[in-house]
Amino acid sequence: MSSPEFSNVNTVIVYTGNVMKQANINTFKDEASFFIFQLKLASCLENSLKNVNSSYNIDQTRGILEVPSPYDLSYKLKDRDDFEITVKLFYLPSSSNSDDNPSTLPPSYISQSLHHLFCLLGITYVDSFIVYFNGLLFDDQDQDDSNLVMDDFESLVEVWKELESQYRNDRIKKLGVSEFTKNRFERFLDVVEIPPKIDQINFKSCDLPNRMINYAKEHDIELLTHKDPANILPSATFQKILKDTKFPFTSKLLPRWVLKYSVLVKCREVVANKG
Repeated sequence: MSSPEFSNVNTVIVYTGNVMKQANINTFKDEASFFIFQLKLASCLENSLKNVNSSYNIDQTRGILEVPSPYDLSYKLKDRDDFEITVKLFYLPSSSNSDDNPSTLPPSYISQSLHHLFCLLGITYVDSFIVYFNGLLFDDQDQDDSNLVMDDFESLVEVWKELESQYRNDRIKKLGVSEFTKNRFERFLDVVEIPPKIDQINFKSCDLPNRMINYAKEHDIELLTHKDPANILPSATFQKILKDTKFPFTSKLLPRWVLKYSVLVKCREVVANKG
């Protein structure tokens, strides 16, 4: 950041806005392919950053730039109890801020993402919070969970402890995970205090084996499907978005996390806001 106004900025938060109101970006449709999904998300972010009329907010104390300013957006929910809010946090390949241990997943991204969502929507809690740990794929035949080494597992547990803290403080009503097999659950439930109640699985694996279905029933776990790409925001895509904006970004910025949310009107079962 070369401009004096941005000299202390070390973190950039970009809001897509309500994608349902962006006529030329009818994004996040169920039938969208993974590649199209990535393109549309990138397009939403690009619109926010390149719109000359976009407002922004700088927190000089914490070094955070928000685009557009969440305080200027008209997404505040007046009657919170009328809505059901579901969020999903994606840890990305570039999430780690440790050069020595690139598999480390900072637990602070939980509170950070919630803080910005709360500011955006004017809320104090979400109904469901699902976390996706980068690199996990659903393969119920993977008996030894070979793609989840001990260091990675310990990092997952540390993130979950932060989620448990948010749950105890009534900021989250229900906790969930993504791409967890029966083996992962058995290993995970041995070390956590508050178990996940949701498992969101890639739609390609929708023909679940009976042992997974039975295990979910026994442990009161809701099985859901999704069509999200494993890497929802590649670093190269993010770097391309940062070019030619009105902000003096440098090439050193990397995407750390993505929070996807949806706001459902309970009485009509209609989605009113997505971002």
